[in-house]
Amino acid sequence: MEPIGLYLHIPYCLHKCGYCDFNSHNIDEAEMESYVQALLLEMEHYAKSAGHCRVDTIFFGGGTPTTLPFADLARILKACHQQFQVDPEAEITCEANPATIPQTDLAQLQEAGFNRLSIGVQSFDPDELKRLERVHSVNEVYLTVERARKAGFDNLSLDLMFGLPGQTARLWESNLQKAIGLNPEHLSAYNLTIEPDTVFYKQQSQGQLKMPPDDFQRELYEITIDTLTSAGYEHYEISNYAKPEKQCRHNLIYWTNGEYLGLGAGASSALKGKRFKNVNLPARYIARIYQTQTAVESRETLDRRQRMGEAVMLGLRLREGLNLVTFEQQFGTSFHEAFGDTVTRLEKMELMELRNDRAALTREGLFLADSVIVEFITEPEKVI
Repeated sequence: MEPIGLYLHIPYCLHKCGYCDFNSHNIDEAEMESYVQALLLEMEHYAKSAGHCRVDTIFFGGGTPTTLPFADLARILKACHQQFQVDPEAEITCEANPATIPQTDLAQLQEAGFNRLSIGVQSFDPDELKRLERVHSVNEVYLTVERARKAGFDNLSLDLMFGLPGQTARLWESNLQKAIGLNPEHLSAYNLTIEPDTVFYKQQSQGQLKMPPDDFQRELYEITIDTLTSAGYEHYEISNYAKPEKQCRHNLIYWTNGEYLGLGAGASSALKGKRFKNVNLPARYIARIYQTQTAVESRETLDRRQRMGEAVMLGLRLREGLNLVTFEQQFGTSFHEAFGDTVTRLEKMELMELRNDRAALTREGLFLADSVIVEFITEPEKVI
């Protein structure tokens, strides 16, 4: 059996930001210990049922994992090693909010076995942080990076966000340069999108929040690509940039349609052709785990057509594109036989190109990725 990725969801946050549509909830200290215990019980259950499978990436996401005491994060990671065959060279990531890093350094996490931190910076401008409802300061960003390096972390990722209301090109360039100045191994730069059921969505619906026009957002994306690639970062996925050999290995599992097990409230899994997802509310998750050791609320077995569409959807997110040889081996039909009309149309529109047995989005296609990718989700299959 091929190694899988292991995802652990920590749903607690100091504050749910206005743009956030992730499964996150305000800190409940009385609940958090029970949550950790439930997470360990769920892990034990799946380790037994999945045969203590091999794991080569572990990702603690949220929410904000660093709202938990570092000792609890270390305890959970220790259990991962006890329950699964974790590769000695595994990439082990923990997301971190600068406001939740204690005054002491991060040596406790590093000594526990975490070897990668993903730090939610979003902006180096105080006004933008306030607009995004972030609870950390610019100074805390610098302190977090300094403490991480001092603790021995040699693989840091910073998250940034562009296309904010009122953001100028000059301010965005300044954010990029400040991020580059911290010399992280990885950078994620996301275009702010307004998702349903968020505070920002409500504000936009009421005319209280105005997003910049699409052509200006496109300009900011161009600035992002040019600035980061000129600084030595490889643009390897729509919103992600890395120094050589520092791509996020865990996320690559998702983008290459690999298998992963998600543990915790709201976590999703993809194993042996099946998809399943846990309940979102932490209290319900805890109760379900204590009762039955599982908290799955939905299951799905994808048919061939759905699996093909998903493979294309994920593969096109990568700058190197979808591997057409792998696609044909997996589905028994060529990419052209399955999606020829769509491919021809997108090539004529210069949104897609075929090169060296790969199908990839052009630079224009990258900016319109959501619209391009949906073509393959809705396109009828040509060959059965």
